[in-house]
Amino acid sequence: MTFVSDLRTRDRSRQHYANDALTGRQVRVSRGVYAAGTEWGSLGSADRYLATIHAVASTRSSIPIISHWSAAALHGLPLIGSSPSTVHFTVPPGSGARSRHRVTRHSMPLDVEDVAEISGLRVTSLLRTVVDIAALGKFSPAVVIADSALHEERTGHTPPLCTREQLLAHWENRIPFRGFARALEVIDFAVAHSDSALESVSRVNMELLGFPRPQLQVPFSDRLGFIGYADYFWPEFSLIGEADGDQKYLDPALRGAKTIEQVLLAQSKRENRLRVLGHRVSRWDWVTAMSMPLLRSHLLAAGLPRREKVKAHDHAFREGNCSSLSRVGRGEPEQS
Repeated sequence: MTFVSDLRTRDRSRQHYANDALTGRQVRVSRGVYAAGTEWGSLGSADRYLATIHAVASTRSSIPIISHWSAAALHGLPLIGSSPSTVHFTVPPGSGARSRHRVTRHSMPLDVEDVAEISGLRVTSLLRTVVDIAALGKFSPAVVIADSALHEERTGHTPPLCTREQLLAHWENRIPFRGFARALEVIDFAVAHSDSALESVSRVNMELLGFPRPQLQVPFSDRLGFIGYADYFWPEFSLIGEADGDQKYLDPALRGAKTIEQVLLAQSKRENRLRVLGHRVSRWDWVTAMSMPLLRSHLLAAGLPRREKVKAHDHAFREGNCSSLSRVGRGEPEQS
């Protein structure tokens, strides 16, 4: 990226970069920060957002504390839905700062232990970030982030980013704060054995739709040996659920040395072995997981019953864009 303030020659002024941005040769990442159009076009949405965070933070007159969804991105936590449209900062209460120029400011107190450093940037700590989003965000994206922070690898070689006990301790030390009850719901629902954002989203929407809670990552074996782990298992219905994104088949890195045909063949053999054990297998993708009507129809067709009544408070946590912030107040963004 190019910072116009660093230019030393007159032939490439701020106006030149602004003109190039009109033609697509340059992309305006932030005020006074540009990236070559070809370079920017080669980046995925996650990398573009990270670049935007660095650009915005680097052009502030004072060192900001990056928070909420922006901090989650820097911590490597998954953001579902479209990338946030602004960079989130936390500022001291009563600072009078307003949200503008692609920046959303949250007026909230921070303790020393709430701030960490990542890639030279001041960022809210992992615990603070997870709880902030749990308090302010929609239920499903917040659970995705909490699940990722709690995730435990089966091998045990890599420890989780945090534990439930640490999240609860941080939550308890902060109360009362705006959204503390909602944050506790997210922490209570989050698990350490969700292997992907897709699995987390599916689990949340199953709950909101009133389906029984499944067992997670259940190992299966037969006379030939180990078959594999099932994403979801409802033993009382002899039903196995599998949530697979397209990247499992399309991304060479995830397929290893296998072709798509080999992956599909192995999957078919695996499911046949599970059926011999007396279990049915139901599989769905991101489109189904993110749609309440589609997931409801899919699981009902698979033979999974729903509760007659869904808890009333569940409806407050219907799926929404993780960057959609609507209320104003303590701990919530001010509007410009």
